[in-house]
Amino acid sequence: MEKILARIVQVLFHPLLISTIGMLILFRTNLYVAFMSVEIRQIVMLTTLVSTCFIPLVFIISVGIIKKHFNDKGMFPELTMIYIFTAISYYLGYYFLSKMPLSGFFKAVFLAGTLVLITLSLISLRWNISSHMAGMGAIAGVSIAIMLRLGVFNPFFLTAVLIAGGLTGFSQLALEKNNPAQIFAGYMIGFGILFLVFRYI
Repeated sequence: MEKILARIVQVLFHPLLISTIGMLILFRTNLYVAFMSVEIRQIVMLTTLVSTCFIPLVFIISVGIIKKHFNDKGMFPELTMIYIFTAISYYLGYYFLSKMPLSGFFKAVFLAGTLVLITLSLISLRWNISSHMAGMGAIAGVSIAIMLRLGVFNPFFLTAVLIAGGLTGFSQLALEKNNPAQIFAGYMIGFGILFLVFRYI
């Protein structure tokens, strides 16, 4: 039962879904959203889904297929390549949105995500840091930064975000994906980068 719950949490808070969740949080705050048409909002959400989820997912599946043809798996830096490709996809999303009349606040989602992924790609060369926890840390960082910017504290929402992070960390341990140090480091990297970007942009 514990393993089943852990796998459910892994799917719900998968790194490929984190940016979409983060964008939905931004829309919920009404920060800069009041000046955006329905069409622009739809384009932003579609761009987020395509560049941060669908394209990386296709690449991950392709890597899995190609990897089967390599006898020496150690020669194929799978995780690092996935991080780098996903970072490129994030940047392409940013480049596309930069051509539109949008606040830099929304574009920052893609730039901050790119920074997190580049950091993870470098660390992953030597250490199996938790990308799931980096994503949850990013959500917490965005949430707290927005609350500080707006001067509004929502204890229920913040509690939900922290609990989601705790459940994700538990699932990583239960499924033996990462150790406590890798979980903590991933969370702090995601939190630190997103908090700094959204607090001071």
